[in-house]
Amino acid sequence: MKLNNFFRVFLVFLAVTLADGCSPVEKDNSYKLISCDERLKNVLAESKLNNFEHQKFNKLLANEFPKYKEIFIEAGEINDIDWELLAAISFKESQWNPKAKSKTGVRGMMMVTLETAAIVGVNNRLDPVQSINGGAKYFANILTKNIFGKTDLDKLKISLASYNLGPTNIINIASTIDKEPNEMSWEDFYLKLKNISGPDVGLIDINNYTRGQQAIDYVERVSEFYDLMEVHSCKAKTQSV
Repeated sequence: MKLNNFFRVFLVFLAVTLADGCSPVEKDNSYKLISCDERLKNVLAESKLNNFEHQKFNKLLANEFPKYKEIFIEAGEINDIDWELLAAISFKESQWNPKAKSKTGVRGMMMVTLETAAIVGVNNRLDPVQSINGGAKYFANILTKNIFGKTDLDKLKISLASYNLGPTNIINIASTIDKEPNEMSWEDFYLKLKNISGPDVGLIDINNYTRGQQAIDYVERVSEFYDLMEVHSCKAKTQSV
């Protein structure tokens, strides 16, 4: 089953319930009852991004993203993942810059490590096609193997944290949560991550910005970019009709 936009569920619930007092669960594809403009308005109202972040996202969405859109769509189809989610991950990782490089040595559109690149068959991390497809394959593998999460939304957010922090670290964190894997929520991991520093997971903090908080912010930012990508995708489809 294709991974749907779990983040819009809550906005849809609020909008539909306020509109007619009915539960969206009672309606098939209830999110379609809300116009793209209304959905964008809801997303922006809930957004924690600042004006600079919104402006930069919109600028790069217009000027850079079109160069890679078809690659994301194809990678999404191959790996059975929403292409908007892959684009959101890539924006957070590299801001759609194929030559992006971090201080820790990860590179490319999806900022994969050399080890991960070897696993997913990426020979050139600076090649957009290889990077996007490799990152998509890696994230699909994380989603498939992830046994943690009470709901689909929990599973997705925990998987995003795993992409950022590494699957081994997420497994180690889960071992400190006194619940069965399928009863663990993102909130459970959130509370643990709040108290994790770089040395705890064999990584590096940035000044007073702990590695655990970085992972939390990563999940929250990707979630927001995913919502924005989905809404803009909605608007693009409407305009093409």
